[in-house]
Amino acid sequence: MNNNTHFTMAMTALISSSFSVSANDHLFTSTDLDSANNSNVKHIVGIEQAQVPVASTALTADESELLSVEEFDRYERNFPIWAQEAIDLGHELPKPYGFSMTYMKMEQPLVVDSVAFSGINPWVDENVKVGTSTAQQESETLTLRGDIWVLPFLNVYGILGYTQGSSTAVVNPTLERPLFPNRPPLSLGTHDFELNFKGITYGAGTTIVGGIDNWFALLDVNYTNTALDILDGEISSIVVSPRVGYRWKFKGHDMQLWTGAMYQNVEQTFAGNLKDIGINLPGKFEVEQHLEDKWNTLIGGQAQITNNVDLLMEAGLGTRSSVMVSLGYRF
Repeated sequence: MNNNTHFTMAMTALISSSFSVSANDHLFTSTDLDSANNSNVKHIVGIEQAQVPVASTALTADESELLSVEEFDRYERNFPIWAQEAIDLGHELPKPYGFSMTYMKMEQPLVVDSVAFSGINPWVDENVKVGTSTAQQESETLTLRGDIWVLPFLNVYGILGYTQGSSTAVVNPTLERPLFPNRPPLSLGTHDFELNFKGITYGAGTTIVGGIDNWFALLDVNYTNTALDILDGEISSIVVSPRVGYRWKFKGHDMQLWTGAMYQNVEQTFAGNLKDIGINLPGKFEVEQHLEDKWNTLIGGQAQITNNVDLLMEAGLGTRSSVMVSLGYRF
């Protein structure tokens, strides 16, 4: 295998992104040991260099060959699995464990398929209808993420966070006229239908990475649930984010730039009590809506601040716009 080929941990935060979350790490560098008497051999974080006694004439030829190298590198941490094999092949590995705090703000248009009311009274439930319209959704999410490199190319993580936001639709309810079935419904005017929400977000995800020389590619997938205060049940989402990028060193610090895309598949059935959304009437509401566009473009970068701390920033462009800032710590 080409020793210039290396696995690069590019991102460990999301978002998920519902949002996809991404992070990178200051990477280890393997060292060739050329001389038995070299006192300036580089010590590597997480690697122990062990001394091997010089072979005696009593050893067999095979034993002497095994001990021909006076020093060797041994990776002593439990994760990632197969780390030693990757190091022996010349790959660079990240620190295995990490935490990050991420803030994400997102705006995106929605298509409202229907708004229905129930439990007010049978006549209203049957005759008041709300047709399709458009809506604008804004949200802010703060998440804590913990991750581990299980394999040199596979990262898994968990997410716990807080989400708040609003969704505003312009609706035109109509009143059916059952006594005059041949006449069109009576318009009740145009109204803003606003949902303000907040709640806890939790989930899990995985990132697969690889690279050649300074170029890297990754695929991040996460699944999250959000329990909102105004809704019955939870909202689930799946976020898929492929990215490609380039990494380099600047004054000894790891730097990265990338571009990619984000796909969101979010459950968009909102149902709850009318009183929870500021309408002082008995009964419930149900809103069926979907994302106007499930894909958008991503541009981002990451800078290593210290050997353990990095700063990540990413912007989403297109119909859905977003800004993400993440501070990560790896050990």
